[in-house]
Amino acid sequence: MKSYAKLHALPLGSVQAEGWIKEQLTRNKNGMGGHLDELEPTMIATPYTTRESCEVWKESMRPGWGAELSGNYWYGLIMLAYTLNDEELKAKATRWVDEMMKNLEEDGYLGSYKKTDDRMDDYNAWGVANCGMKALIAYWEATGRQDVFDAVYGCMLWFCKNWAGNKKTRYAGITSLETMSRMYELTGDQRLLDYCNEYIEFLDRNDLYDISRRAYLSPTLTYSVEHSAGYATKLWAYTGAYKAGGDRLNLKAAENGVRKMEDKALQKNGGIPNFAEYIAPRSGSVETEYCAYSFWEAAMLHLMEATGKVHYADLMEQVALNGAQGARKKDEKAIPYMSSPNQLLATSNSHYFCNQLYAPCYPTACCPVVSVWVMPNYLRSMAMEGADGLYLTTYGPATIRWNDLTVKEETMYPFRDTVTFRIEGAAHAKLHFRIPGWCKNARLAVNGKPVAAAVEEGYLVLERDWTSGDEIVLTLPMEVRISQVDDRDAGGRFPLAIEYGPLLFSYHVPEEWIVTEGKPYTPVPEGWEWWAIKAVKPWDDRGDTYEQNGLRGHVAPWYFAADSGMRPEDVTVELCDEGGYVWEDPKIKLRIPVYRALHAYAPYASKTMEPFEAPLTVYGDPYELELVPYGCTNLRITYIPRAKLPAEPMPDPRIK
Repeated sequence: MKSYAKLHALPLGSVQAEGWIKEQLTRNKNGMGGHLDELEPTMIATPYTTRESCEVWKESMRPGWGAELSGNYWYGLIMLAYTLNDEELKAKATRWVDEMMKNLEEDGYLGSYKKTDDRMDDYNAWGVANCGMKALIAYWEATGRQDVFDAVYGCMLWFCKNWAGNKKTRYAGITSLETMSRMYELTGDQRLLDYCNEYIEFLDRNDLYDISRRAYLSPTLTYSVEHSAGYATKLWAYTGAYKAGGDRLNLKAAENGVRKMEDKALQKNGGIPNFAEYIAPRSGSVETEYCAYSFWEAAMLHLMEATGKVHYADLMEQVALNGAQGARKKDEKAIPYMSSPNQLLATSNSHYFCNQLYAPCYPTACCPVVSVWVMPNYLRSMAMEGADGLYLTTYGPATIRWNDLTVKEETMYPFRDTVTFRIEGAAHAKLHFRIPGWCKNARLAVNGKPVAAAVEEGYLVLERDWTSGDEIVLTLPMEVRISQVDDRDAGGRFPLAIEYGPLLFSYHVPEEWIVTEGKPYTPVPEGWEWWAIKAVKPWDDRGDTYEQNGLRGHVAPWYFAADSGMRPEDVTVELCDEGGYVWEDPKIKLRIPVYRALHAYAPYASKTMEPFEAPLTVYGDPYELELVPYGCTNLRITYIPRAKLPAEPMPDPRIK
């Protein structure tokens, strides 16, 4: 393999789900992950098999959208099948691959575009060369089928030949570098690397959307130019080009792209915020498209491989364990297109651009299909191979097979601070255990005895002869962290965010789930629904009937603010019973002191709004409020408004 990457994710299927992750993937199999192709067949099932796409799409976009949506779904389905080790899903994946392979043409083209379609269309390079071929590479990794590998190789050479010179496009086509660079690593064919380099140079000369390498190297993150989810896909392209060719300018562009996104926009839940799908500054109510969760997570996986830096694993956990979980129905049968850290509604008109309704499949299903990626990609991030051994880079219950060793990872992480690794097999090996950036005093014990492990670039390192029965216990002490959210470009309210270990915490707004008609292209079958969610309001207009904490009238539990001087020691941590499903029954709860903010929100608003006042006027004495992990919520207040504390408690006419 020709690669400049420091680490390499293990082949698909080497890391398999256990514990709570297996339960989530099983729910996903029985939900969207296992059935999206059946819910919208011509959108997801057939674009690569019969080359049939949705009739309701405009003719010019049909092959492209089909290529994207279908390819991304089958990539997720294949990863789901092999990380869950599910024979039924494996068979389903094989049937799709076999049907797709029948369309392989003599000149090497394999995709959703018919010979009569415009194969120089931008979405051919995005949908086919990236999404579709990525699915086939995943299948080859898991099965070793040489005919599949050869087909991907031939298709990428087709693009090298037919997209030469200025035939390239300047919007989504650059994403083809992810697959092109991967195939160069596997084959060493110089034509593939030349394509990558030529595309980067072409885009530097012809940039329109601030997506060129030059734009990513710039210190400025420009709002309203680049598509929010698309921003992450360019990180794949430049990181992949670095891994293949070793040009450090490509790596610098990707790393700088991450750094400025963190500085200016990235939400505490790991999501890239957008307005009308374009990058926007962070704030409580600004939305994240679900695609951006999945694509940002995938970008962090690429950068973990390229650099081995623990910070990218921190960012992987941030998005996979927070934002991506808080935008899923817990039975895995619906997601919203858009969601936000502070959200009091998820209805057909509560959004600022696109749907917040929870649905199994939207008329353009880009978000549902990539929602399938999240936990399989998280599993892939758990264990990577380097020149000097095995790197344990993110944590969760799993079985890892690497060379002569099987490592069983038993843990309730991220809900608990210990991870137990049980060894099967025998080998001399060097194991590297990531120390999260938030963790102080990480420690290891082997077979019940503490060990003084070396620390190398953010990893605890153990090298020894391992034998079956060895037990390693990694302890990652978790502490409460309180920070002010930097929303200076979106009003400068500087609300509070509270984290514990890798988890972000929210007040869980009481939810009412309402079945709604929705607008699918194909009517959903029995057992599937579109849903609106509304906050359960504890008042009505028939009289002064509602009372809470001595207050009457329009006072809901989410009308609160907190002292900006709140300290971690003011927060109570409760470790809850470990039974039940982790995203339905919180395993950790925090309790914080807050004050009533009677006029924080409009009582009958149709959209989630930011409080106009900052800090907020508050009334009465402090009281205790319960927070739960972000992923346990669908409606929530996560960015907590700061309180304007008077010298004495502020009286109010509604106090008895």
